[in-house]
Amino acid sequence: MKKLPMLLLLIVPYVILILCSQMNMDFSTGLTVYGAILVFNAVYAFRMPRVGFNGKQLLFWNLLLKLCNVPLVLLILLVTLITSLVGGEGIRGDVPLVIRIALLCCYFLQLSSAMFGISGFLWCHKHGSLSKTGVIFSTIVQLIPCIDVIGSILCYIMLRKEGQKEPLLTKP
Repeated sequence: MKKLPMLLLLIVPYVILILCSQMNMDFSTGLTVYGAILVFNAVYAFRMPRVGFNGKQLLFWNLLLKLCNVPLVLLILLVTLITSLVGGEGIRGDVPLVIRIALLCCYFLQLSSAMFGISGFLWCHKHGSLSKTGVIFSTIVQLIPCIDVIGSILCYIMLRKEGQKEPLLTKP
């Protein structure tokens, strides 16, 4: 049950896309629902350590969300490109605005999944495996588009041993 919000974050954009296209619905309703899920998960990422997730798990979800969002980002950019090229004279003046909106959507998508990485970095810092400087630089990397996916892979590889240490239980 603790993983349900992240699983929703993985499948909801594709389900909304399929439902809206099959039912000829307006995408604004689907985008509103997805935006609410993104905001909820951004807040939930910082609550996860209290629920029992460790640094390795947080960085894993960060990596998984970033990798699963790559096709969605490419789809957004492809639709923007096609709209800009095929739009004709009617859209020529609005092309810069359409491109800015598409890039803003991609960044909002990236920012919501970056919260899992930032939460993981804070967990690692709290448990002594990452310095303040490491947290700052890792956070900056999470906030730079395109580099964030590579940064997520590297951070997960470097910090994958975190959270595996179980406390020894001794019986009297």
